[in-house]
Amino acid sequence: MGLMSPQKMIVAKVVSHRDFERQVLMAIEDFSLFEFIDIRKQAGIVDINRTRDEETVYSALERLTRLLESFDVDSARKTGVRIDIDDTTLESSLNFASEVISAIEDEVLDIDSKTTIARLEMERQRGIADVARSLEPLGIDPSLIGSTEYTFTTAGLVPSGRESELEWSIGEVTDGAFSIGTLPLKRGGSACVITVPVEMKEAVERILSAMQYEAFSIPEDSEGKPEIIAQEATEKMAELEKEIERLESRKEHIALEWGNRVLAAWEVLLIESKRVNIKSFVVYTDQSIKMWGWIPEGKEEELESLLSERVGTALEVSFDKPHFAEHDAPTYISNPAVMEPTEDVVKAFGIPSRHDLDPTKLMFISFPLIFGLVFADIGQGFLLLLIGFGALRGKRKGEDWGPILGYIQSGAQGLIMMGIFAMMGGFLFGSFFGAETVFAPLWPTFAHFIDDGAGHLIANPYRATHMLKLSIEIGAIHIMIGIILNIYNKYKHRETSGFIVGVSYLWLYYGFINLLFGVSYSSVGEWFNPAGQVNLWVPIAGIGYGIGNNGIYPAIPISPLIFSIIAFVIPLVIMALASFKGGMDGVVLFLEYAIGMISHTVSYARIFALNTVHIILSGVFFTLIPAIIYIPFPEITLFGVEIIPAVAHSSDPMAPTGPHLPLLGAIIGTFIVGILEGLLAFMHTLRLHFVEWFSKFYHAGGIEFEPFCAERLHTERVVQQAVVTPTVS
Repeated sequence: MGLMSPQKMIVAKVVSHRDFERQVLMAIEDFSLFEFIDIRKQAGIVDINRTRDEETVYSALERLTRLLESFDVDSARKTGVRIDIDDTTLESSLNFASEVISAIEDEVLDIDSKTTIARLEMERQRGIADVARSLEPLGIDPSLIGSTEYTFTTAGLVPSGRESELEWSIGEVTDGAFSIGTLPLKRGGSACVITVPVEMKEAVERILSAMQYEAFSIPEDSEGKPEIIAQEATEKMAELEKEIERLESRKEHIALEWGNRVLAAWEVLLIESKRVNIKSFVVYTDQSIKMWGWIPEGKEEELESLLSERVGTALEVSFDKPHFAEHDAPTYISNPAVMEPTEDVVKAFGIPSRHDLDPTKLMFISFPLIFGLVFADIGQGFLLLLIGFGALRGKRKGEDWGPILGYIQSGAQGLIMMGIFAMMGGFLFGSFFGAETVFAPLWPTFAHFIDDGAGHLIANPYRATHMLKLSIEIGAIHIMIGIILNIYNKYKHRETSGFIVGVSYLWLYYGFINLLFGVSYSSVGEWFNPAGQVNLWVPIAGIGYGIGNNGIYPAIPISPLIFSIIAFVIPLVIMALASFKGGMDGVVLFLEYAIGMISHTVSYARIFALNTVHIILSGVFFTLIPAIIYIPFPEITLFGVEIIPAVAHSSDPMAPTGPHLPLLGAIIGTFIVGILEGLLAFMHTLRLHFVEWFSKFYHAGGIEFEPFCAERLHTERVVQQAVVTPTVS
C-alpha cells in the first residue's frame, strides 16, 4: 500500500474439514481483516437450517436484551470491568448465558411486573383523587354519578361564560325536568353537576358535547364524601410509592451484583449470533467447508498462521488476485488511531474508490491549519484544546456524553489539533481571548501598530491586505497540492490523457497565480505587456512585501506577454486538446477546471473574511462592555523574541499602559463569539476541503471494507485450544 493509496485487496480461499468449522471462524474473527464473499448464491446453494443450539442463541439474546433494558444499562458503554469467557464451543457460551438468565430473570421479571401493577394502581388512585377534589366543592358522592333506573347524572367542567347557555339548552330539551349545580373554579371554568331523566340521556349528551363540556372520569367503586375519598386515595398513593421504591431498590441491588455478568453474557451471545449469521457465506459439503473473503494484500502469512494454530494440518489456504478485484473489491484504508476523526470526515464525503487516494493524512494537517487561521486566538484555542482532551479522556473511559456531545467525543483528536493550530494562529497574529493588548504578534507583518515614519505609532492599516494575500496564497498552495495528487494518481494508474490534463492544469494554475502576484493584483492588461519583466511567486515569503518586484520574488528576464503565452495560453490549449479526447465528459472537466481555477482560488478569501469578522466581533465586546477588571500581564521575552510587550496600546482611556486583558469583555466575547465563530469556522473549513480541494483529485464512490470481527467491551476471551478429531465416514 502506498502512503495514501487504498490497500490492494486479494481473495483468500479457505478449505477445511467440517468438524473444524468453529475453529476456522474463530481464527478469521481474530484475524479481523477478512470480509466474506457470498459464494453460496453464486454456486446456487440454498441456506442450511440452523441447529437447535443456534436457535437458542437468538432467544437467549433477546431475553438478555430485556434484562439490560430493565436495568437501564447501555451495552455500548464500557464499564471498566471485563469478565473472562471461554467460548471455545457454542455450548460453553450458552451455558454461561443460561447460568446468568436462570439466576436473576424470574426475580427481575417479577419485580417489573409488580412495579408495573403498582404504577397502574397509583395512576388509578391519582385519578380518583383528582375527581374527588373536583367534586368536593359540589358536595356530590361519586357513586351517584352515572345512570340509574330513572335518572342520569353527570359531573364535569364547563368553559367560562357558557354556564347560563348550558342551563337554558338543557331546560329546553327536558322541558324543565332537570337539576343543575355550578361552582366557578379559580383555574377557570366551572364545576358542574347535572341530573336529568334517564330517557333524555342521549339528547343531553349531544348538548354537552356541543358546549365543550368535559366530564369527570369517575373510577369504579368510588363512593362516600369526596374529601374522604381524596384522602384515602392520597394515602394509597403514598403506600404504593414506598412499594415502588422498595422494588426498584431491590432491582438496583440485582443490577449492581449481576449487571457486569449480564453484559458479558449479552456480548457473548451477540458474537455467537454473528458467527451463526456468517455461516450463510460458507459452502458445506459432506466432509468439508469452503469460504472466500477479501483480505488486504500482505496479510497472507498472518491469516495462515492463525488458521494453522487453531486448525492444524486439516487446512488448505490459497490466495488469488482475480481480474474483478480492481472494480469489485471493497476499499480498505489504514490510518493511525489519532487520525480517526479526520478519516470519519473523509468518509462522510464518501468512501475512497479503488483508484482514489486517501486524503486523510494530508487533511489531518491541512484542516486544523486552515481552521487555525480562521479561528486564530490563543485563549479560545486553548479552551478548544482543553475540551478536546476532556472528550478524549471521557472517550477512553467509556463515558457516554449523549447523542449531541457524543460527536465531540468522537472527534476529540481533531479538536485537540484544531485547538493547537488556533493557538498557533493566535501567537502569529497576537490575539488572546479576542484582545490585542496582551500578546505581540510573532509575525511582524501583522503587528498591531506600526511607525508612521514620523516617530508616531499608528494602527497597522495593512493588516487586512496582508491577511487577504495570505488567504489566497494558502488557497493556491492547497489547490496545487490537490492537483499534484491528481497527477500522481493518473500516473500511477497509467491514465495518459488524465496525466497530461493534470500536468497542464498545474502548469496553467501556477502561471495564473504567478501572473496574479508576480505582475499585478488588479490589471490583467499588464499580463500582455511586451516589455518589462516577471517576478516568480514564492509562496508565503512575500507576505507583507507587496507584489511584482518586491525584493523577495526573483526576477526573470521575460516580458509578461511571453510569460503569459508560456505559462497561461500554451497549457490551456494542451489541457483543452487532452480533455476533448474524452468526449463530453472531457469538455465538462475542462470547463470545471478553467472556471474553478479562479472561483476556487477566490473562495479561500473566506479565511480572511472570517478571521476579520472574528477580530471585529471580539473587539465589539471590549468596546461596548466595561472591563470592570483589567488583568495585568508581565513582560515576557523568549530567545530575544518579544512574546508579551512591555507596553500595550488601547483605545480604552481607563486601561493601563501595560499588557492587560479586559476581563468581562473577554468572558462574554468568548462565550458568544467562541461558540458561533467556532462552528462557522469549522463549517467553512470543511467546505474548502469538500468543494475546492476534493474537486481536484478525490471522487469517492467506493465500498467500505467490512471485515468479520468481534468487538469486545465487557468480556475477555480465555483461549482454550480445543482438540477436534475429524471423523471419516
